[in-house]
Amino acid sequence: MGSVGTHRHARRRTFRAAALAGIVVAATLAGVGRGVALDATTTSPRLALAAPVVGISATPSGSGYWLVASDGGIFTFGDARFFGSTGALRLNQPIVGMAATPTGNGYWLVASDGGVFTFGDARFFGSTGGIRLNQPIVGMAATPTGRGYWLVARDGGTFSFGDAVFHGSTGGIRLNQPIVGMAASPTGRGYWLVASDGGIFGFGDARFFGSTGGIRLNQPIVGMAATANGGGYILAAADGGVFPFGNAEFFGSAAGACTGARGIGIATSRGARGYWVSFADARTYALSPSSPAPQCGPSGGSKADIATRDYLDRLNAERAARGLHALAWDDSLSAYAANWSREMAASGFRHSNIGSLLDGRFGLVGENIATGRGAGVTAGVLHVSWMRSDGHRTNMLSPGFDVVGIGVYCAADGTMFATQVFARRASSGPAPRGGTPPVDPIVRADPGTASC
Repeated sequence: MGSVGTHRHARRRTFRAAALAGIVVAATLAGVGRGVALDATTTSPRLALAAPVVGISATPSGSGYWLVASDGGIFTFGDARFFGSTGALRLNQPIVGMAATPTGNGYWLVASDGGVFTFGDARFFGSTGGIRLNQPIVGMAATPTGRGYWLVARDGGTFSFGDAVFHGSTGGIRLNQPIVGMAASPTGRGYWLVASDGGIFGFGDARFFGSTGGIRLNQPIVGMAATANGGGYILAAADGGVFPFGNAEFFGSAAGACTGARGIGIATSRGARGYWVSFADARTYALSPSSPAPQCGPSGGSKADIATRDYLDRLNAERAARGLHALAWDDSLSAYAANWSREMAASGFRHSNIGSLLDGRFGLVGENIATGRGAGVTAGVLHVSWMRSDGHRTNMLSPGFDVVGIGVYCAADGTMFATQVFARRASSGPAPRGGTPPVDPIVRADPGTASC
């Protein structure tokens, strides 16, 4: 990733309801084929997709998740690692879902014909790829051992492989609405199926805790997830609405957070208290006791948009790993950051007058800036550069900030200019005190591919 070559201590500049003193750090990283400079003063945008997202699965730690698109393209966030995809393959049928292994070191993808694709430590135990199905496959679930899985079809027909045991299905029942997903019980001795009207069908030791079958929904149900102890489950609708049952806790929904894409699923993890709701355009919202209300980020599929999303995911992954609340996306700060990145490209690398943002909405603001050009310069490289610099890291991991805006500008020669603007809402009251957080662990140290 390159080593720190020189450090230049510059003017101190922080703003707290007025221009006060703070730390500004500038550094240069030495590396073959790239030059990076950065400076600092003291959920979400969308990815460019070749195909829509159709599934989500969380890591066992609760600090990351995978998204899968209908072409089998895999997108990793937090501590979710990339083990391969079918993005470059010619598929007979589109991918419709995925399941992670219990170790978090692999995953299965399933296509609508029941073809199963394995990556990492996920083993192949069989498929319905060679079987003539009455209805297409719509989802899958893995056993707790990782040595088997179930597939479920649109009519509720259930197919078991490996150590997955068949406990029943709705294949012979006339359903009011089609099945759209399934979840396994934590013991592996049962599973739930869910229909698009929220009707729930439990088999084996999967108990019934309620459903939306008798409720008039604004949008159909698209998926479900079980709680860690199997004492409940949570359903997600196409508009991002969330419906908990049993001991499933409600931390809010993503309904109305952003228009233009359909909700595709919900995920839980034994390592996290809360859930993720994901949409077809890859927007994903974490709902938990410490998560802010979902907000819509900027749309678009340019290189700058992809890098912006990458910076935001990396930032909140670092905060989550340290028990800090996620920073909510603020459209006004994002516009400011994007304009400043563009301005730096036109007139030089320097800080903006962030004191101008103290207009009554915010009581504390801060800014990180970075630029880099050449082979290998990605958002991940600049993120690590910020994390290894005290001033930048203090901004990124400050408990006092509650919102952020990020803007990236890609110059014609491939140079990336990036600006992070942090703020604390005036309505949030005084900011808690905090020192300079330690560098390690940097949980998103991978360079990634988001570049100009």
